[in-house]
Amino acid sequence: MKKSFVKKLLSAVLCMAMVMTLLAGCSKSNEGGDGTTTTAPTAAPTSTDNTATQAPVSNDEGNQADNQNTDKPAETVVIRYGSHWIPELDPNNVDDVTGEYTMAEDRRQAALAGLQAIKDELNVEFEFVQYAQDTRVELMTSVLAGDPVCDIATLWGGSEATVLAQNILQPIDKYASIFDDDETSWMLDPQVYGHNYLLSFTERFIPRWPLVYNVNMVADAGLEDPAKVYLAGNWTWSTFKTYLETLNAFYANTPATEGHYDTVKAYVSDHRFVGLSAMYSNGGAIYGDTGVEADTDKTIEALNYVRSLYDEGLACNPGVYDDGYTPRWCEGADDFQKGNTVFTDCPDWWLGGNGDKLAERNQSQGIVPWPRADRLSADSDEYGLAMTLGDSVGILKGISEEKTELAVKAYRLYWLTFYKTLAGVDDLSQYTTVMGQTEAKNCGFDIFNETYGKDILAAFVAVSQNLKGDLSDMLGYRVVWDDIFGKSMYGIDGFSSDYSVAVAANKSNFDNINDNMVALLSSDEVHDNQAPSISASDCIVPLGTDLTAIDRNLYWTANDSVDGDLDANQGEMTISDGSRDDEDAPDTNTVGEYRKALKLVVSDKAGNTNSARAKVIVFNPNNTTAPTVAVKAELPTVKMDTDASTINWSDFIESATDADGLDVKGNVSADLSTLDASTPGDYSVALTVTDYAGNATAVTVTVSVVAE
Repeated sequence: MKKSFVKKLLSAVLCMAMVMTLLAGCSKSNEGGDGTTTTAPTAAPTSTDNTATQAPVSNDEGNQADNQNTDKPAETVVIRYGSHWIPELDPNNVDDVTGEYTMAEDRRQAALAGLQAIKDELNVEFEFVQYAQDTRVELMTSVLAGDPVCDIATLWGGSEATVLAQNILQPIDKYASIFDDDETSWMLDPQVYGHNYLLSFTERFIPRWPLVYNVNMVADAGLEDPAKVYLAGNWTWSTFKTYLETLNAFYANTPATEGHYDTVKAYVSDHRFVGLSAMYSNGGAIYGDTGVEADTDKTIEALNYVRSLYDEGLACNPGVYDDGYTPRWCEGADDFQKGNTVFTDCPDWWLGGNGDKLAERNQSQGIVPWPRADRLSADSDEYGLAMTLGDSVGILKGISEEKTELAVKAYRLYWLTFYKTLAGVDDLSQYTTVMGQTEAKNCGFDIFNETYGKDILAAFVAVSQNLKGDLSDMLGYRVVWDDIFGKSMYGIDGFSSDYSVAVAANKSNFDNINDNMVALLSSDEVHDNQAPSISASDCIVPLGTDLTAIDRNLYWTANDSVDGDLDANQGEMTISDGSRDDEDAPDTNTVGEYRKALKLVVSDKAGNTNSARAKVIVFNPNNTTAPTVAVKAELPTVKMDTDASTINWSDFIESATDADGLDVKGNVSADLSTLDASTPGDYSVALTVTDYAGNATAVTVTVSVVAE
């Protein structure tokens, strides 16, 4: 349930006091490497019987974890929990080299507490399963085979649309009530296509692209700190615009340092991130509770505001790619680090680096929620910050109803216990406040500054409490919107510069996704949407060869996760006409190398396609002259105990050409009978270079085997 603005502000303003109070009540704390005290979880240490102190959930509190475990099995049930990256999920996983646990110790103890809770309350144990191949392939093929690889399946962020389209996830609508409580309602993702399919497991503090600013540059321009303005309830579109106007005027003559612009700018940012943030600040979205909302009045109003920022020079894109409308999206953060822009919407993984770079110049990074539309009151439920959803989980088809219910309950209890233990709190509503200090510090925000640190921390916590899930990227709508908005911004490819006109003309692009997904999910059939893999090797042919008649299986290898090996001769091959800059039109009547001259497209039985291009090398089969070979002046050394069969002997050859000038440097073999890679020393090794017509030249090189 969304908190009122008044409550949010109270929580934010009192954040530092609450943090210190809760920290004082924790049973244990540790001192960070910089001397600051950070929270340590109240969790049990590892013991020989693999027990851990149970997190703050008891039978007296909420009738056995909010009545989620009333049917505790008499015998232990093993739930398989699958992931593409076990090191960050399994607390007992150790590094093969170091033997150390791969999880950070505070998270490991929280995970152990979660495992103990589900064992005590539900008599369930998790078996963590590492996917052996790509998530999208492994989940689909295992369900098709009637043997799901796991019960709870982790989906990496961005894979959800593909997995949903495979129709391999169970709808979990009937279990939605398990997440009715305020503490865990965030775990249940919103319905898509009329059903609940996905669960979340990550408590996030900030959007993927939070609005950050250079605190010192704002102050130098004589402006009040944005975090303070927000906490006073005055951070609106018009206020933001005034800030950008003032900053542009103040820095108009300040040279930029290796930036995208000659002078320092108020706001350099990818228009897509700006647009997404603006939509949510006005109650709009690309895809929301009512389906596609990219063409609603709220969305259009927000994007018109964004357009005005760019048209008036108050916001600038950090350059675009060759297509003319896609921003070079991380480069706004690069400008920010260099002090070439005051504001940017920054990829969250850049934040720590930002803080370090600014600190080198005795400057600080601040964070502030994206400003709300002026039409909205400070406590409006419409106002929110776009939180891109991803890294989800689902329950695979083929799992029994009884086990599915138990898996969902165990999932809820595990993560509830995990986060309570991690923060050392009794109620998960306290999590963001307690962990806010640690998270803000880790993100590079100067929260301990005597002048503005408390305001930045309060704004950081306020951001975490006002996130709204954005499903557009997860469901595949985001890429469609990116294309429409970008081409509208730049008026290219026939797109109207009026976004409302552009989106209306292309609304069918959204509808097609929706209609296709509804049709797929309404059937019981699992849909194979994974393209086959294909690889190509050089197509080496003698003069006069008819390329259309070659055996393609000699040069291409294709395999499908469902259909197995594919016959390359059944693929569609095209011969380049040389119109592409990176391709050559092959002439089999002339000796030479022709780049990417052939393209083969293969299809699986489901109609998925993939392609690979091959170089064509035409040689003279009647050549009888041995190739010319030159050995490198400085030869590489070989480390002791190297497997000699893995040595790249081409590294010992400076050049090797046949009589017609074809490069045959790669056609090198070695006589290994004289080499002992297990003993340091110098060894004479005979190398043979053979051209395509079979002519050979032998050379001898000295190979030095050296100890580590």
